[in-house]
Amino acid sequence: MLSWRQQLRRLDQFRREHTQGFSNNLFRVLGKSRHLLARQLTPAEVKRILVVRNNKRIGNMYFMLPFMRELKRAYPEAKIDLMLLTTEQGRVFDNISLNQIVVSHFSFDTTLKFLKTIITLRRTVYDLLIMPHSSSSDALICAFLNARNKVSFYGPRNRYVFPQSFDIRQHNPHAALSALALLEALGHEAKGHDHTMIFSDAEDAGGKAVALGLKAQAQICIAYFRGARGNKVIDNSTWLRIRQDFDEAKPQSIKWVEILSPDIRSALIPDTSTFESADLRHLAAVLKHVDLFMCADTGPLHLADAAGAACIGLFTNTNIEHYGCLNDRSVNVTDIKRFDVNATLARYLS
Repeated sequence: MLSWRQQLRRLDQFRREHTQGFSNNLFRVLGKSRHLLARQLTPAEVKRILVVRNNKRIGNMYFMLPFMRELKRAYPEAKIDLMLLTTEQGRVFDNISLNQIVVSHFSFDTTLKFLKTIITLRRTVYDLLIMPHSSSSDALICAFLNARNKVSFYGPRNRYVFPQSFDIRQHNPHAALSALALLEALGHEAKGHDHTMIFSDAEDAGGKAVALGLKAQAQICIAYFRGARGNKVIDNSTWLRIRQDFDEAKPQSIKWVEILSPDIRSALIPDTSTFESADLRHLAAVLKHVDLFMCADTGPLHLADAAGAACIGLFTNTNIEHYGCLNDRSVNVTDIKRFDVNATLARYLS
């Protein structure tokens, strides 16, 4: 007998297979707009830009940083708005000089707020509206908004909403870099791959002070976070073995700090120092200044990577070419059982 999850997957597959024609017709109707131009605007003509990315995964917000940085470089005089799902996600983009963060409130529970947002946005005719990652919900939102050029990767439904939909190969498989191919299709050279957050002096100094306090007199401070979802979870016995391997490699010299969260309320090993912050920018600034941070493929790993921290990404099932840490100080580990602790420590302590 099928589990309820399997039954839901089959139902969703049936829905997609038998409503494709209806969906295409809906997007064909909604995609019509008197403001749309068939020709591509020149960079000098682009004064207002809206990027739409409604996604609940916080890690995917950090993956947007290279695209937003390169977009600003391509259109330095344009005002750039970014639509996200929640207010908290907008903090990822602090200090990179966007015009505004638009919170869509795209949720059944906040339908009235969402409709109000769309009605307000429709008063603006953007020169350039970009959907950098394919999404049915984002395409639907973009269909209601006004712009002279609408840009996305090509897709069966996208072509009805986005006259400038490009059937092109994404040159880089990484989730943080694949969307740069859209800028290249628009005629811009997208060479920069800067995926880092920008901290204010106060944020950086505050994070450094906390990290130094956690480290105390130890030779090396290693922080780690055990939280993850689904098949990305690393069991506690493996975490214990990893800690033991590090302790045996550098006895009496490691200060361990476990990062807590609403899902992880107590330390794996009693008497381990802990740290927790609901302010993700503050957490990022702290992790930037510890000596090493270990985590599975989940939001805090990509937060730390975007902060410039030295990360050890522990990948159990996901593809490092698509989700791996990007900064030069980080290591992506796929074979956790044969993880060379001594080589890793030698790299960071040399």
